[in-house]
Amino acid sequence: MQTLGFRRPNQVREAVYRHLKDLLLSGRFAPGERLSEPLLAQELGVSRTPVREALMRLAEEGLVELVPGRGARVRIFSPEEVEEVYGVRALLEGEAAREAALRATPWELADLEARLKAIDEAPPEDYPEQMRRDLEFHRALVRLSGNKTLYRLYEDLLSSLALVRSALSTLSQEETTRKEHQAILEALKRRDPEGAKRAVEAHVYRFRDLVVARLRKGGV
Repeated sequence: MQTLGFRRPNQVREAVYRHLKDLLLSGRFAPGERLSEPLLAQELGVSRTPVREALMRLAEEGLVELVPGRGARVRIFSPEEVEEVYGVRALLEGEAAREAALRATPWELADLEARLKAIDEAPPEDYPEQMRRDLEFHRALVRLSGNKTLYRLYEDLLSSLALVRSALSTLSQEETTRKEHQAILEALKRRDPEGAKRAVEAHVYRFRDLVVARLRKGGV
């Protein structure tokens, strides 16, 4: 288990919780991976109490499962749950892309393009960093809609989405993914709301099908 860049401020409980959540959302832990309370406490340089409390909070948020007699592990989503998460994502992000095509400024689109390039600039072997930048690209896209309610709903979905996406953490620099991202960006630049929506939906549903297929084969 990797615990990169941890700093111990005064608010230890909150710091431990935030740090473990960030690691989960960046794909540093694999779905189903056991989260050892004593080992995490040792690596973070804290007592077991704040680690235990953090794991309980993460379990309440649906990111961690507490297994009686076995401790905590990263949540594993069922194929049906994955379909639900990606279905909601397609609705939210598709609508965000449609609205962004109508209102995003050239400067905002330039920033989005820079985020897209940043994915390919991540180290080829650092899949969690690639995935983090990939998710940041999509978050930025949703923000461009200017729809605060939509963005808040998307943020609520993000934790589940990041865990589901970690099942395929190696695909952010894949050529097909790159082409799909570029198609989204080009539709936004053309001010094509329906084209942007379709491009997002095609991208989201492809990943949905890939994750579901992986789960059905027992690959997670």
